Amino acid sequence: MTTDDDYIEFEYLNNNQPICLTIQFKEMYNYSFNYLVNYLNNNCNSIITFKNVNNRTISLTPTHDIKFIGGTHRAKLIMGLYDTKFGYAFNQGIETTAPDLPILDFANKFYLVSLQGQAVHSSIGDHEYTPSVIANIDSMLIDGEPLIVNYDTAKPIKIKCNTDSLKYLEMRLVDFMFQPIMLKSPLFITLKIKPSNSADVYDVLTK
Repeated sequence: MTTDDDYIEFEYLNNNQPICLTIQFKEMYNYSFNYLVNYLNNNCNSIITFKNVNNRTISLTPTHDIKFIGGTHRAKLIMGLYDTKFGYAFNQGIETTAPDLPILDFANKFYLVSLQGQAVHSSIGDHEYTPSVIANIDSMLIDGEPLIVNYDTAKPIKIKCNTDSLKYLEMRLVDFMFQPIMLKSPLFITLKIKPSNSADVYDVLTK
């Protein structure tokens, strides 16, 4: 869920000088609320007090007026700051609940996207996305167990593409915000390819 490259940054003033508080995360496959809150409190230099609110969200009580100024996607997900604009303020001595729900489990919406298929327009916050979604993954993920999705048992997912496009076939597993999932084990995909005699070649080439 996080790596050594993930971090969250806040800024506060000390003697009218801006100070950057960076909380660096580490390689972790899962988090509990209590572990995350304890980890945050042990790595914030007592500038912020984090609290577990009913095992559902996190609150922040800073000793200074602070602003949220940066962070990586994965760190923002588990902090409940993934849809929060940079510059969001937390006032000194005021307990404030994280604007979004922290995502600490694996029960999330995943997509398989590629260069092939029909682009889908989507808006998430202030960002516009046009991914080519070729598969939805709604299955519950269990730590340490493989995720197996068989689309033959449901309605098959079909896309039409020009044969030359198969030379550049690329796929990526992304989360509900269309951000890449960091894979720690191989992702195996089986494709069934057959000619489409009834397809309009000009229609295919424009997709």
